[in-house]
Amino acid sequence: VQYKRKPVKTETPPPFIDDNSERVFTCESTGHSGYTFFEAMESEQEAAQEIDSTLPEALRARVLEWVQFMTIPRMDDLVNQVFDHFREHYSVGDRVVLDTEQGKRPGLIKSMTDTSRLHSMFNGQFNEEFRSYTYICAMDNGEELTRYKASELLRDRRVYSKIILKQFLRSAITRDPWHGAPWMVKDHLAKRYNIPTKLPDAKTREAIVAAKKAAIADRAAVILGPDGGSPPVNFPNAGNYQMNGIRPMQGNGQGPNSIGLYSGGQPQPHGLAGAPVPIPPYPYTGPANHYVGPPPHLHDALSHQPPLVQNGPLPPHLQQIANASRLPLPPNASPSSNVAGQVSANIPPHLAQQIPPQGPGGLPISLPFQNNFMQYQTLAPPQHLQQQHPIPAPRTTFEPVKYPIDDLRIKQPRVNVARPALKFFSDDVPEGNEAPDEDNGTGILMKSIGPILTIWETLNVHDGVYSLDSFTLDDFVEAMGYSAEEPECELLVEVHCAVLKQYVNSSGKLQIQLPNVVEDDESSDEEDDESREATPEPEPPKRTTRSSLRKSEVAEIVEKARTPTPEPPKQIHKAAEFVAEYDWVEECQERKFRDGGWQAMLVAVLHRLSYNPSQKEDCDEILAQLVPPDEDPSIENIADNYLNMDVNLRVTALDIILRLTVTTDEFRELLQTAAQDMTNLRKEKIEFQRKRKELADEMFKLDIERKIALPLNTPQSPTESKDTPDVSMVDAEDAKEDEGASETEEEVQTSRKIRKAVKQTKRKRDSEVAKKEKAKKAKAEAAKTKQQKDWEKLLDDIEKKKEQLRECEANIQELDDDLREAKVHRSMILGKDRFLNKYYWFEHNGMPFGGVPQSSTAEYGYANGRVWVQGPDEMEFQPNLTEEACKLDQQEFGWTVPLRKSLEEGPTHLTNSREWGYYDDPEDIEKLIAWLDERGTREKALRKELVMFKERIAEYMAKLKEHLGDAKDDDEDQEMEDEEEDEEVEAPKTRSTRNKASTSAEKEREEDEEPRCLAWTNSIMRDRQGHNHSEEYEPPKRGRKGTAKVTKGKGRK
Repeated sequence: VQYKRKPVKTETPPPFIDDNSERVFTCESTGHSGYTFFEAMESEQEAAQEIDSTLPEALRARVLEWVQFMTIPRMDDLVNQVFDHFREHYSVGDRVVLDTEQGKRPGLIKSMTDTSRLHSMFNGQFNEEFRSYTYICAMDNGEELTRYKASELLRDRRVYSKIILKQFLRSAITRDPWHGAPWMVKDHLAKRYNIPTKLPDAKTREAIVAAKKAAIADRAAVILGPDGGSPPVNFPNAGNYQMNGIRPMQGNGQGPNSIGLYSGGQPQPHGLAGAPVPIPPYPYTGPANHYVGPPPHLHDALSHQPPLVQNGPLPPHLQQIANASRLPLPPNASPSSNVAGQVSANIPPHLAQQIPPQGPGGLPISLPFQNNFMQYQTLAPPQHLQQQHPIPAPRTTFEPVKYPIDDLRIKQPRVNVARPALKFFSDDVPEGNEAPDEDNGTGILMKSIGPILTIWETLNVHDGVYSLDSFTLDDFVEAMGYSAEEPECELLVEVHCAVLKQYVNSSGKLQIQLPNVVEDDESSDEEDDESREATPEPEPPKRTTRSSLRKSEVAEIVEKARTPTPEPPKQIHKAAEFVAEYDWVEECQERKFRDGGWQAMLVAVLHRLSYNPSQKEDCDEILAQLVPPDEDPSIENIADNYLNMDVNLRVTALDIILRLTVTTDEFRELLQTAAQDMTNLRKEKIEFQRKRKELADEMFKLDIERKIALPLNTPQSPTESKDTPDVSMVDAEDAKEDEGASETEEEVQTSRKIRKAVKQTKRKRDSEVAKKEKAKKAKAEAAKTKQQKDWEKLLDDIEKKKEQLRECEANIQELDDDLREAKVHRSMILGKDRFLNKYYWFEHNGMPFGGVPQSSTAEYGYANGRVWVQGPDEMEFQPNLTEEACKLDQQEFGWTVPLRKSLEEGPTHLTNSREWGYYDDPEDIEKLIAWLDERGTREKALRKELVMFKERIAEYMAKLKEHLGDAKDDDEDQEMEDEEEDEEVEAPKTRSTRNKASTSAEKEREEDEEPRCLAWTNSIMRDRQGHNHSEEYEPPKRGRKGTAKVTKGKGRK
């Protein structure tokens, strides 16, 4: 490009800024935000594909046509209405589920017949909004079923649910960004389903704004009255229409039934003084009342009434009555008309006569102006009229209370049972509680209990991030108070080193964003002094002497205000001087934690964090102990000062540096991995649950078969059978032969032959019977063997199913434990009681119940072993303690929340969330469960959790007591042995030998009474890396002079 025959130098294009890579986009289908443009577009495409594969095509057009131009503001409410509307509005071709005798079966609506006219032919009324159909459904097997009600059909939950409808509507409809804008179907979908897109005139922005303005104007007109003045006396909130439905306090002469001056000394707007017509606060929405005139019993009274003299126009509701009764309205009236003349047609004569005549000022003539209650007594109706027409008392219906309700709304609390007393871990206890003995004190204050529990749980739950072995709470508390230089407490050192390693990785890059260091501008004062201009001296008067000049100068010096020189700020610590010469980032990269290294890094990190205003006070207090202003800031002095530092300051320092480690990328990746693991575990659990259900069904069928076959396979009880022996007739025949001695020998031979033949015949018959019995027994045995085999097979199948079912249950239980341990994102409370105290059992989630089984202290068998109770949050519990809330509770229930708290909580109380107590006795847990009231929502959930884990809690409480009891028993046994040894020692002859013996005994006792926290070692780190955190650094080895030989490096120790 040339300009005036010279080339034009174009400006360099600006650097390309890719806005699409910023995470500011939102997926319209799912509503998730924090995406880049391409991620959001990909999410929308995936959601569209999912919707296309699930939601039926025939249902989409009807849903979009129904929601077009709707003005429901919230998407959730719109989804609920769509779901409820189309749940029973079917069309031909919809997939439905029918409830038949064989169970739920899927089908397809083949045809629909409108039967609405059949239902309306008897009464002659037909409503288009309520229609009925007869549905003919085709089943999968070709069978056709008829249903006469839409309630007998169900939609398939896999394709029709609120989640699917919400995703579909998010991606299909939109609306303009102004209040009250209607929902509009997107253009491509409107063209696809032939849905009109022209906005109705009544739903345009201008029409909606105009309707709102008209509604506001109508409301103002109703409030101000028909004449534009003050509202009538009988109108709700009269005289103060900004009370939002609450009637203001009534002064003298300003009640709704009073007769007197209206506001401004004017008479009331209409003549119903003393008998106001109640106006309903809400518009009437019932059936139309076609009769508008006066009641029937007043027709005769109204027909004989003389023409009324009226002052100005009647109110709208009285004009309707007058028009209905066709009474002529007076053409003229004067302001001095009496009250009786202002009585409308709907007041009976006997009531109108009770109203006295009215004077020109609006008051009765016989009475002066009285702005007090005597005026009401004078104008009140006679007593006999009130007795003749008593006002019936409103009926109060008994409404049963549906539990559970809010715990503090229970009208009859159980005050006869008190909560078991809490125990306290700290030396200072809340007011009203007994403090522990000085001998048993640990030096820990109540303000440190919360940070101690937070640190312990974080390091045990996320042991994979910090590479730390699990440890018990008692060992951790003892390690935080350990102050001996030798031997070194590995738990104390490893905890600090593991946390500091999260700040700097092995490449020397900071993993945590720290506050910037603000440098003090020391030269600011000097610049201010130089920039000050010399104030010009006032010129002396013309005729002056030397003495007058001196007097004026002295007066100026005296009058001149002296500016006090500010004192320099007192130095609190020397951390800045130490950090200026100490590169803690490089030292942390090389992992130089030993010989005071981690204490020096702690000082550097706390000094950097002290530039954060919210942490400055705590950091300065700790640094004043580690790097005092009167000592040289060296690594050795810092290490010595840490040994002498208070345990509460140690806890605060560790808590401060631990908070920032949860913001590292490694920590976030762990949380994402845990979430993915939980998803996979839930899927596996669902598979095992489905398998368990199938096994249970098969088990049920086999058990039915077993019950049927049981009578046939039950062994019969043994019966005593008395077999009658066969009687042989041979002896009888022999006897007969003996008696017949007179027989001849021939006869004897003949009889012998006959007996022989009889014996042979009997033998054959017996053998045949024996063969038949044997065959019968063999046949029965064969049949019995087959039946027995089937029975044994059935029993074997049942045992196999039982074994599979037990294995499936074990897998589900294991997955439940894995799911519980994978919930590492936050601490889960057991619940809250009626006074909003929070109950924690830290083994509830994120860790094994008894700690890691491979840890160095796994033999203890517990991790925490206590149920901790945290006091109520001030923002949550304070509204119940205000004076107004106490008055309302006293009126409604007869008691106040502070009174209930003092009576029902027993001897120990917690007032705020910084106070902690605990239970370590299973009996206290039983008493606590008995104290909880299931009628309250909070305590019902808490009781459910306590009952569910009661056995586990009791088990590990017993192990805690066993561990601590064994340690105390060992100490007592050692003391007894030392006393016996001292008694057995003979009286020494010299003083020097006695001193030597006592000194050696004390040394042995000190060696035996070694703290339990020294038994812990970082076994996980040693198994993985071969060393712990503090041993990671290896100092470089110096080579010999004059040699250039390269030697092979040795491994780590």
